Amino acid sequence: MKRWSFSWDPGGFLEPLIEIKEYGNEIIITADLPSVEKNDIEVYATENTLEINAKMRKKYRFERWGTMQRGVSFSFFRKVIELPSQVDIENVKSRFSKGVLEIILPKKSHRRRIDII
Repeated sequence: MKRWSFSWDPGGFLEPLIEIKEYGNEIIITADLPSVEKNDIEVYATENTLEINAKMRKKYRFERWGTMQRGVSFSFFRKVIELPSQVDIENVKSRFSKGVLEIILPKKSHRRRIDII
């Protein structure tokens, strides 16, 4: 199973692209978060949902009519994802590199062998 999620909000901003892949006993979620620092990301997981919060800061500077203008634009991103299966939240792993957040969620096992005595 593979799902992509992206949309425009009423302000005209594109939220980051989210990819959800399901492989055997794990779910892998990838989020493109350009202009985001590792310390500005928070991830929360429950057995059925994953929440990603990120603060985006982008500095800008331009010269016009003999004046220089500088500034920083701020925006906040929050995405709650319904997971296709229940996950083991104690063993979730994540990494952030070059603007890409990857979260690996192992599925919760609903089946276990019962020993006969």
